[in-house]
Amino acid sequence: MPEASAKLREAKDRLDQANYLVGYFYYGQRWYVGAADRFQAVLKEDPQYSGRDAVYFYLAESLIRMKREAEALPILERLVQEFEQSEHLQEAQKRITELKAQVQAKTPGD
Repeated sequence: MPEASAKLREAKDRLDQANYLVGYFYYGQRWYVGAADRFQAVLKEDPQYSGRDAVYFYLAESLIRMKREAEALPILERLVQEFEQSEHLQEAQKRITELKAQVQAKTPGD
């Protein structure tokens, strides 16, 4: 049974990788709506996808570029919480700091 589970995970990862790569292509082409849709589909279809850290990062970046910062912040925070060894960790932490500073700057009376 463990071998079958491993093979199933591998197959799912391959399928999800294809969706991620399409989203990454859209991101590179600056079509952030299409990129976000693909990244969200990966997370919805397979919450255990092994490349979730990159999906979280590029989904958040796409949302930021679409001026949907409030949606991006929890995604970046989730990346930081779940993936201590991610290659996107430092950039995500930097973005979190920037987004929180923007929120504070927009809040009147503080």
